[in-house]
Amino acid sequence: MTYRRDLFYEIVASADFQAAMVGPMIDDFVQKMRRPGADGATYRGFIEDWLYLQRPLFDRFKGVRYNVQFEGPPLIIDQREYPLGGYIERQLEWAKLDPVDARELRQRLRGAVDGIVDDWIGGRPMQYLPSIAQKPFKDRAAVDAADHAVIRDFVASRNSRTGDDQ
Repeated sequence: MTYRRDLFYEIVASADFQAAMVGPMIDDFVQKMRRPGADGATYRGFIEDWLYLQRPLFDRFKGVRYNVQFEGPPLIIDQREYPLGGYIERQLEWAKLDPVDARELRQRLRGAVDGIVDDWIGGRPMQYLPSIAQKPFKDRAAVDAADHAVIRDFVASRNSRTGDDQ
């Protein structure tokens, strides 16, 4: 099977680009890890698993009962990623996956995500924009407050319909 060449991916994945990005990425990473309050706690919580595993994680799927993580760096053959293994976490217990089982489970999870998103989108009009670095909000506190209000309104309307105030 022949794949179409992706010049952007080749540049970003190149050793020269990766080497040039190390310093700025580390600086930005450290700044985010040091943030006070909920932002910093969320950043730190998101990478917690990196601190006690020897191999870097490159993919994760979190459900209600399971947390599935895939170890890397992935082996890339014919532009396909093969995890070096993985873990399934359930209530602070872990099951280790070998590379073959990890690849199979990752493929199934990725397909399930695509199917669920396709189903969820349904007839909703979606606007897709180019994937570029996010510009800072002019007023982050105002944007956060507006999004908090949307969530609170949703919860209040749901509770009033069901009579559930929890």
